[in-house]
Amino acid sequence: MTWSPCLIRAADGAGRPSIKLGHPLLDDYLAFVAARARTNTWLAVAYDLKVFFSVIAKEPAAVTTADVFTFLEEQRSPRRGSKVVRLEDGEAGLAARTFARRLSSLSGLYVYLVFGVMPASMQTPSPGVCPPAVREPLRPRRG
Repeated sequence: MTWSPCLIRAADGAGRPSIKLGHPLLDDYLAFVAARARTNTWLAVAYDLKVFFSVIAKEPAAVTTADVFTFLEEQRSPRRGSKVVRLEDGEAGLAARTFARRLSSLSGLYVYLVFGVMPASMQTPSPGVCPPAVREPLRPRRG
């Protein structure tokens, strides 16, 4: 039997929200994202992974580079007929930001699965930790 993603939003007994896709690896990753990212980021990642695994009907461990390229090509295909284009750049398919976000969501999943860490793009500083000091720009040398 082939696994098929199903986005399930619920709340636990304490009222905390949860999102699951019905696969242990993806559900663990979504729990990890929930602990580190803002709610809208968490929701977007869940939806992006659902879209990916709906297009590429494989187990997460069986996905290949060719599958990712197939997905990217499908995301670039026209959505509402060949005569409808994006105003921003005249291309067909999804908006460039949506395309980039979906690729980032997928990349984050595999960084987590392979290395067990959160991608740098989703890391937030710990409360009470000051950001690094901003250095003054270098001044041109004279003479």
